[in-house]
Amino acid sequence: MVSDLFLFLLVFAQAVSVANCVTPDRREGQSTISNYEVDVRANAAPIHITGERFLSVAVDTNSLNKHWMHFNFSSAKLQTMTRALSPAYLRLGGRAGDFLIFKNPCDGSEPSTGDTGVEDPLTYLCPQDWDDINNFCSDTGLKLIFGLNLLLRTEAGGWDPDNAEHLLDYNTHDVAWELGNEPNSFKKKANITLSGSQIGIDFNLLRTVLNNRVRYVGASVYGPDIGSVGRKKTSTMLEGFLSKTNTTNATTFHSYYLNGRIATVDDFLDPETLDGLLPGQIDLVESLVSKYREPGSRVWLGETGSAFGGGAPNISDRFVAGFLFLDKLGMSARMGLDTVIRQTYYGGHYTMLDLENLDPKPDYWIAYIYKRLVGRRVLRVKITPPTTGSTPCSVKGGDKQYVRVYAHCTSTNQSGYDAGAVTLIVLNMHKNDTANITLARKLGGRTIQQYLLTPYGPEGMTSPEVNLNDSPLHLKDDTSLPEIEPVVIKRGKPMLVPPLSYGFYVVAKAKAKACLS
Repeated sequence: MVSDLFLFLLVFAQAVSVANCVTPDRREGQSTISNYEVDVRANAAPIHITGERFLSVAVDTNSLNKHWMHFNFSSAKLQTMTRALSPAYLRLGGRAGDFLIFKNPCDGSEPSTGDTGVEDPLTYLCPQDWDDINNFCSDTGLKLIFGLNLLLRTEAGGWDPDNAEHLLDYNTHDVAWELGNEPNSFKKKANITLSGSQIGIDFNLLRTVLNNRVRYVGASVYGPDIGSVGRKKTSTMLEGFLSKTNTTNATTFHSYYLNGRIATVDDFLDPETLDGLLPGQIDLVESLVSKYREPGSRVWLGETGSAFGGGAPNISDRFVAGFLFLDKLGMSARMGLDTVIRQTYYGGHYTMLDLENLDPKPDYWIAYIYKRLVGRRVLRVKITPPTTGSTPCSVKGGDKQYVRVYAHCTSTNQSGYDAGAVTLIVLNMHKNDTANITLARKLGGRTIQQYLLTPYGPEGMTSPEVNLNDSPLHLKDDTSLPEIEPVVIKRGKPMLVPPLSYGFYVVAKAKAKACLS
């Protein structure tokens, strides 16, 4: 039963380790060096291969109500930064999508913030908006995922596809589709309750509507974009959905670590924030998908950020948020997810771009470097912590994990590295301890290329800017991104990862069998 599975996961959630064992942290006190040995199984088969667009981004549908703010599709600066994240999806979805109407033609009478006097006013999608965002995606190498309005219902209680059909008949672009956003919360936001079975039936209708139009046969559909995974009612909803439809190209769920209204910097630096929720959610969704789908069926983290409610002010867009973002990428790949969609590329307190001038925030730079260095093949990692007498532990087990390591084959598309190279993602969440990391076996004793990220300026963890190897990362100009230059760690020397830092480490001449075939 789902409830029994959830209780099991809940009991063991904080014991589940997807990053690797480490020693307990000394949160305050004298700076020390702690020694770790990391063993990457570079000659074994990859444990997972992520999707081509694994790291993707989202813009909230509510941006339509604000006339996109400063998200100017014709901006050379925006196009330059976005093109650097390709290949990726751009998801246009969110709460406002469940109150969205495609209107053609738009006559200028549409209110800029929707109808007034209701909690969730209507959002109007005009043909110009549709063409603008699709042309932007085409120009920058992204693929649009668009969320249709599931709350449009017939008198009989099913989904009413009439407005969606108007959009489909107007559209000339290559688009993927969703239907509804977090249907588990419909009762709260629209006083409507839909069962998972009914939503599955609605998705079957969407597939029929698509297949009735030749150009949409085979179009990608993703869903159900369910939130609050782990609660009994949402688990029941997801199981009902999966039991009624097999029309989706991936099963999607949403996850946030924290409540943005009350989250603190210390919350962002607590390993329990990383391990206390998401691993159990991934396990639960994957177990349900495996029950109703064929082996290898894809699971997506279809919307995710550091904190719900728009993010934590002056935290979710700062350096400290990078610990959550980078660990989520490593954890999700390690646990078998195909795609992770970061909320948001632009908008809210968790924006990756400045809301006024579009300058890149720290999480943008993480994504930029990740796209260059991290490939799709995921490798198994073991780490021996510095505790005296401890035994090597795999990605499960241990106390709070302040030092976290993930490994992938290096991407050869844009990095300049040859096949066979290995990229390590390393996070040190210790406040005082430097992590002295030695690589074992296949990767031991080799030259390492370091790409270390630290906060720039006096704000420390809440800095809106970031250093790469002690030099600040900035755009060269509106059409040029900086080259990412490594610091070389000579053969036989350890990786010294400072307290409260994260980065990427490439073993260029690893000749890893997992990365050569």
